Amino acid sequence: MMRVLSIALLLAACPRSAPGPEPRTTTTPAGGSGSAAPSPDAATATLDQDLPRLASRAARLYQEVAAAFGAAGEDCAAATAKLGTLQTEYADVIAANAKVLHDGRARELRAALEPHAAELDASAKAIVDSTTMRRCSPDRAFADSFDKLVGAPP
Repeated sequence: MMRVLSIALLLAACPRSAPGPEPRTTTTPAGGSGSAAPSPDAATATLDQDLPRLASRAARLYQEVAAAFGAAGEDCAAATAKLGTLQTEYADVIAANAKVLHDGRARELRAALEPHAAELDASAKAIVDSTTMRRCSPDRAFADSFDKLVGAPP
């Protein structure tokens, strides 16, 4: 059950707005493609193509959310602030996950997440069972910040 919740949380991580523009690519004489110019989206483009690394970073994100909730307790303002910090720190994960889902590769992502199932299960359980979640869910600022980080279904 928690594995399903974990994966559902992660797969729901598609941000409410559409992902940023795709990095421009050019065709090389050999028929391959290469980056036209380095872009700030280059790390995201790489991460959405490196599903094992994306899964690993996503598992770490959920561990950090669980830890933040453990530390915040009933302090919704502190939890909301930490969620904002995590949004910045894990923006690449949020964007790459959105790209993978947009590209219809959810099944591939689920497979990449499988080695992290135990970590995700533990994190999801800690998040769902946390005092922070129970106390702060009705708080609009907290809910909005949580949705931006782990994504509210569109």
